Amino acid sequence: MEPKDLHITDLFKQFAEAQAGLLRQGHDQRKGSASTLLTQLLHRFPLESDTSQLRHALVDPYFPVDVLVRTLFADVGGMRFFISKRRPELVDVLIGELRQWCTAFRRIQEDIRAHYDPDTITCIPLDGVKHQLPTDQWCTLCGVCCQIGGIPPEPPTTVHYPERWHIYLAGGAMDNQQVCPFLFQYFGESRFFCAIHNVKPLACRQFDQQDCRRRLSGRDLHLNEPTHS
Repeated sequence: MEPKDLHITDLFKQFAEAQAGLLRQGHDQRKGSASTLLTQLLHRFPLESDTSQLRHALVDPYFPVDVLVRTLFADVGGMRFFISKRRPELVDVLIGELRQWCTAFRRIQEDIRAHYDPDTITCIPLDGVKHQLPTDQWCTLCGVCCQIGGIPPEPPTTVHYPERWHIYLAGGAMDNQQVCPFLFQYFGESRFFCAIHNVKPLACRQFDQQDCRRRLSGRDLHLNEPTHS
């Protein structure tokens, strides 16, 4: 099936896979595929007078494509219900939520550059270079703990957040916030990190290894998970 004929869920998943492969390996073949799928994806935003913000977010090496594949664009199932993201009435909703994700991602990047040091705010410099992620810790960077609607936006002592960060952390970055918008992905790999790790809220600082184990043992309602590493 041609990209232009794909449902938005399948189009985004194919783009995410191609973009992740491009970021990990840099193959020319992946570049062409990712570019074609991106163009078709941007065509789904007919009311956007300028898609540059969307484009910059979607191709950014820290944009969490895998997270959106396994939450926003994944079907939902439980013991007594099933929600297919291919329902016709959800197409415009998904497009709107993707727009909100891209907007929040770009604004967070802008705020980090304006108010903090991008080289020290998190575990690696946010300069677009593949710096080595930390390995001497219990956290495996799976990102599951950040699949939450919101937390109390209370910063560490002496740290002041931009006003909209309080809204984003509390769960107001988008209409249906399922993941913390400060969760960044590492160059297409299934590894994720907090974009504001060194100034993250107190609730996040208190999250320990036991909390992690309890979180991982909980049932995941989303049915589709990325498999690449």
